[in-house]
Order: sequence, then C-alpha cells, then structure tokens
Amino acid sequence: MHFFIYFFVLCVSFCSFAQQGYKGRVLDSETKELLPYVNIGVFGKGIGTVSDEEGLFHLTLDRSKLSDSDIVQFSSMGYKTVKKKIANLQFVANEYPEILMEADHLDLNEVVVTNKGAYEVSDVVGYQNYGEKVFGYWKDNISLGGELATKIKVKRGLRKLNTLFFEVLGNPSDSLLVRINLYNLGKTKESPGNNLNSSNKNILYTIYPNTKLAIVDLIPFSIYVKDDFFVSLELLKVFGNKPIGLVLAAANENGTYSLRKFASLDKWKNLKHSAMAYHLNTTYFSNQRKAESKVVKAQKSKQNVSGFIFSSRRPLPNIRVKNLTSNEEAFSNKMGRYQILGEKDDIISFEAEGYQKMTIKLLDKNNININLLRE
Repeated sequence: MHFFIYFFVLCVSFCSFAQQGYKGRVLDSETKELLPYVNIGVFGKGIGTVSDEEGLFHLTLDRSKLSDSDIVQFSSMGYKTVKKKIANLQFVANEYPEILMEADHLDLNEVVVTNKGAYEVSDVVGYQNYGEKVFGYWKDNISLGGELATKIKVKRGLRKLNTLFFEVLGNPSDSLLVRINLYNLGKTKESPGNNLNSSNKNILYTIYPNTKLAIVDLIPFSIYVKDDFFVSLELLKVFGNKPIGLVLAAANENGTYSLRKFASLDKWKNLKHSAMAYHLNTTYFSNQRKAESKVVKAQKSKQNVSGFIFSSRRPLPNIRVKNLTSNEEAFSNKMGRYQILGEKDDIISFEAEGYQKMTIKLLDKNNININLLRE
C-alpha cells in the first residue's frame, strides 16, 4: 500500500514536470498594442495555438518530447517572426511575460497590377458541392491554428479575388471564429507558400450554429493572383463548451487536392483526390476578344429572376439586390418588385439599412418572394 502511494506520487510529479504551460502576452514592440490571433507553436511538431483578442496565449509543452534546443515560434502578418529556444522560455505561474514583435514593412504582395489586359471578366473559380455526400471536417483533435486548405486551379493571368463561398453542413459548437488565408504556391508548388493578403488585416469570419452558406467579402483586402493558389480556413476561437465537429461541404474533384494541419505552425498533411467546396467570385483581366466572347456566353445562360420583397406584408422599395456570383445589381421598385439576371447556383443577396441581410442560392425557380426581418 505504501509502495503504491509512493509510486503514484512519483508519477504525478513526473507528469507535472513533463507537461509545462507556457503563457504570455504578445504586443507590438513600438506601439505596445496587443496583437490578437498570432500563430504560436513548435514548428512541425503538432504543438501550437493562437493568441486571443487580448494577445494572451497558453501553450502546453510536453518536455519529454522536446529538447532545450527546440524553438517556439511567433508568426503574424505584418510582423517579423520571433523565435525562442525552449531553454530560454520564462515559465511564470501567475503572470503573462510580454512577447514583443517588430513590425515588418516589406510589401508581401508579389502581384504587380497594371493596365495591361484591362478588360474585366467575371469568373467563378474553385469547387462546389452539387448534392454529393462528400465533406471535410474538424473534430476535437484539432487545436487553435489548425487549417483546412484546398489548391484552387485557375487559368494563368491576372485576377482579383472578390468573394469566397463555402457551405456548412454541420456545426454542434456554439460558434467558431475562423481566419481565411490565401497563399501562393510554395517552392515545390505542392503546398502553400506566402500569404497573399498584404493588407496586414485579418480576414475573419464567424460561423454561427445556423450558418449554412458562408459568404466572405474579399474586396477590401485587394488580393490579386496570377496562377494557382490555396484557400484555407484556420481555427482561431471556439465559443462555448461544446465539442468541435464542424462539417464542411466538399466536392467530387480529382483534379486537385486538399491539405490539413492540426495545430498552429504544424506541417501540412496531404489529402489526395479531395477538394473542399471553396469557390470564389473573381475578376479576370483579359484582352478584348476573350472578354467579349465570355460575356456573350454568360448572358445566354442567364435568365431573369424576379419577385417581391416584403416586411410584415408591406412591400419594400429601394432594397439592394445583388448577384454575388456575377456582381450584377438591381433595386426593388415602389411596389417591392425586383428583377435581376441569374442562373442555377448563383448567390443572391438582399439588403437595406434597418433590415437583416438575406442571402439565397438559386435553384430552379425563377420567381422568388423575399420577406426581410427588421434588425
């Protein structure tokens, strides 16, 4: 009996020594502003997290699997990477030591925008789910900073990324905060390289329990590509105490592949013959002949979509109606009637000040009435 107690105490002591909590607060070295959503981890070891809205972080380190020479890395858009050897870390019980990051003023956007080929063509790229029972998911084995990415194959040439769409098939969590990352091709072209978002502003999106179709406006970030690129969703925060079980629509697509990492700064793992159903509305810059032929072809495939917009049985005039797939716009008249060109799978939004924005996906119906709710 005494031996068992003694052995149990030794095990507890050893485990306490092996598992150490490293915590701190990340700040801008010059302004002392708190830095949220900084990627923190031991590169390639599956040990990682991100700082919260106040720059605070907590990283659990298993010292039995790490050496003193292993490095904890701090990485954030617009800042120089900070690296600290585990042997030099401060493990403080009741305080949060400051980690200072220096702003990096280099322009990370490699795309040079010119007037050459300035005829604009609306072009949808990426992959969609058309009712197939294929999906990708995050379970409770993913840590903060984990990502789910897909390689988007496109025709070469300058294009601007306008809107990102993805479908949520299931989300038992209260809400999830994700960051959208867009990467160019890495050196081998098989994994993500540099982040294409040079605005130094995070592209954030909250997935609520009732979110079915996510629509992310990319226009404010001025992101341009010239070749294939990667789109990823990165987990930043889980609201509530329910387990993670996010299920996203995927696509039957053998021409590309997806990648996954389970924690911040982890290695990418290839998921062959798979594609998350990420698709984007883009503007492609082309010469006049190609632009005209594509526009004519698109116009022939579209039909008039119309209906009435109400709120509490009253017709609503001047409601902005936008086809987010083609960027066409219209407004309802004084009787609440609207009319806009669209085709199956186009995304149409209805919005006005004082009312909750509504977004629908066109199916086979061409006559759709909308009831908007007040905010």
